[in-house]
Amino acid sequence: MLDLFFKLAPPVQAAVITATATCASALIGFTAVFVQIGRQGRNAIRANTKNEELKRKVEIYERTLEATRKAAVAALDLTAYLRRFRTSLDLRDIFPHMGSAHAPAERYMEYQQLYNDASTSFIGVMTVIESWHIIEPKLDVFRLAISAGLDELRKTDRAPNLIMKTMPVPGHELSWAMPDAVERKALEELIDQKTFEIGRLSAWMADFQVEMQVLLLGDLFPKPIERRNPPDPKQFCIRLDRYEEVKRKLKAFDVIRQGDELDAQQRAHFAKNMS
Repeated sequence: MLDLFFKLAPPVQAAVITATATCASALIGFTAVFVQIGRQGRNAIRANTKNEELKRKVEIYERTLEATRKAAVAALDLTAYLRRFRTSLDLRDIFPHMGSAHAPAERYMEYQQLYNDASTSFIGVMTVIESWHIIEPKLDVFRLAISAGLDELRKTDRAPNLIMKTMPVPGHELSWAMPDAVERKALEELIDQKTFEIGRLSAWMADFQVEMQVLLLGDLFPKPIERRNPPDPKQFCIRLDRYEEVKRKLKAFDVIRQGDELDAQQRAHFAKNMS
């Protein structure tokens, strides 16, 4: 090939060299453009994928926010109802003449409906956690906490049911009477205990929302977030960066401890049968 090239006249050689250089330059330029287009295409795909991922995260966060907001409102309505009832009794201490002629406006069936609504809304948050467990398996600690909190709230409904006993019965308001001193003291302690349990559940809902902000919105807002630091150890904050510590605290609750014991018994039973 080179022999043929050197046999050509110098002007022809120059023309061949020029044409070859032009073709090489065009090929290099085309290759560079092709590579650039490919790089831009890959960058665009990555950017679109990132945008879709962020969009999806925001959608999930909005769902969790809706569930926790619903639980917070239901909890607030329930505690407000209990406090109004206690205030109604306090007013009758100040104005004894109100008596049965002006029975408190609170009724047990209304209270029970608010109680059921709050419990259902907390269970709704548990369902959200189970639905998006894939985001972070450690989120299951919030499901355990809500389960423990609901069990503690349920245990306050021990016999005799003072709330049912002391709230006026619809249609029988005239026969309503103020609870005696012993019942009154027990009722106040019961309301305090219920509001404490409801408040702790609400605080744990807020903790869950904070962790979801970190997990889902951290890319959009890469700023440090401040978590609760309550002085009361019973109102401890649930946070994923202290996962093992929180799990140890939850094991102090009856329902969690009993669940672990039952799981261990079942595993031992089936292991024995298999052997």
